[in-house]
Amino acid sequence: MLLDERYVTVEDAARQIKVQPITLRRWLAIGTMPHIECEGTGYLLQSDVDAFNEACKCSNQRSYAEWQRMKAVAS
Repeated sequence: MLLDERYVTVEDAARQIKVQPITLRRWLAIGTMPHIECEGTGYLLQSDVDAFNEACKCSNQRSYAEWQRMKAVAS
């Protein structure tokens, strides 16, 4: 919640850190987000964001491929 008692939406937060809302939702679902603390402010490294996104894509593709294999075996 902001100081003026407004809530920050996922879309607002994603726009602020320059990522897609789905990426921020993945980070929140996993419970981690790559960041660095410097003088009380958190920063995201673009290389960490890119690597994290790639890991999410690979994980999602692997899960989908495993699901397809299980579906084919069950048929």
